[in-house]
Amino acid sequence: MIPVYRFRGTPLQKSHPASQLLMVLTLITLALINDNPFYQLSIITAAGVLALSAGVFREWASWWKLCLFIGLAALIINPLVSRAGSTVIWRGPMVPVIGRLDITLEAIAYGAGMALRLTAVIWSFALLSLVMDPDRALGLLKGRGSRSALVSALSMRMVPTAMRDSSEILDAHRARGIAKDSGGRLEILKSRLPLLGGLVNTSLDRAIGLAEAMEARAYGTGRRSRYHTYRFSSGDVVIDSLMITLLGLSIAGLAAGLSAFTYYPNLSWKVTPAGIVLIFLPFICALLVLASSELSKRWNWLKLRI
Repeated sequence: MIPVYRFRGTPLQKSHPASQLLMVLTLITLALINDNPFYQLSIITAAGVLALSAGVFREWASWWKLCLFIGLAALIINPLVSRAGSTVIWRGPMVPVIGRLDITLEAIAYGAGMALRLTAVIWSFALLSLVMDPDRALGLLKGRGSRSALVSALSMRMVPTAMRDSSEILDAHRARGIAKDSGGRLEILKSRLPLLGGLVNTSLDRAIGLAEAMEARAYGTGRRSRYHTYRFSSGDVVIDSLMITLLGLSIAGLAAGLSAFTYYPNLSWKVTPAGIVLIFLPFICALLVLASSELSKRWNWLKLRI
């Protein structure tokens, strides 16, 4: 499933696009600079809590297949190509060019750590796609590079829009008895061929409608105007404060070696109370964002009760 933005009306989706971008970039930055696998798990869990807060957890979790595929690839490839590590668990034969195929425990652990890192980055980007409105993201440019940004936004929407149109056209064909879901693969494929014509016609109609809408709004004839002015709210202040605090404390803890995890030549991790707190810090900040979102949902109810 491709993560496509759909407005849920949640406070996290209503927040300023700069705050949303800061939130996701903080998670990605911390995933890239920290080697501790438990810290990567904390970032993945934090992204899940943020997706739950935004009301898009189901769409966010649907990317588990891609994360599993890429994670398994990293877990399998790294022990086969890496000869580092002192704990040899299997001595293989001599392979031309590669050499002796020895698999070490450290190489397997490093592959697992890289799999968790890739999973954290992928799920963070999926969270950004589901939380940030592309139109509001264009507002951050403030008129600079608007033409290139428009082309990029239309290109990113092309595949999800085509998928949605094809699903609707296929349902219409099923209702008319044109599309078949039973029989051989060749019969099913032949029943899907009329779908291409309808998809092309729908795409052309949408392109014409988009061009007419842009012309009606005088696009490109003068200085760009704004219908909405995005302002920072109290919720944005909470999100930005938590993310900046998380980034600062994590970098400081990493520089102090509190969460340092060594893969080569031997697995080592010095467990300290401060290091444990640092590992849970992304998850704690995500819980605070969730609590802030739930409180803002009930704020109008509280004001009516007071």
